[in-house]
Amino acid sequence: MALSDVELVVNLYAEGDKFFDLLKAAVRDWQGGWGHERERAAFALELYQRGLETMRAHLQEAREKAEGGFFTDQDQRILKRTEDRLAYWEKKLEEIQYKPPGR
Repeated sequence: MALSDVELVVNLYAEGDKFFDLLKAAVRDWQGGWGHERERAAFALELYQRGLETMRAHLQEAREKAEGGFFTDQDQRILKRTEDRLAYWEKKLEEIQYKPPGR
């Protein structure tokens, strides 16, 4: 087994809310702390952004599929739910990146 074989997979559709919520909490808790805590917050923020990028890429692929006519009613419901969740977590990202004056 190579070290490159060790990876973690998170299903953003099924577990995305918990994943993003944990990362949001980590960023909020650590971004103003000690140096090592700020490093952890930066890593959590990077994971958060990568998760959002993955969701955006999936949505783009799903939209392209829909335009090709390969789309059921259930696919449309899943796409809508994913779009809603992406918008929600993008808003939360803006909130955790906002730093009030004086901080």
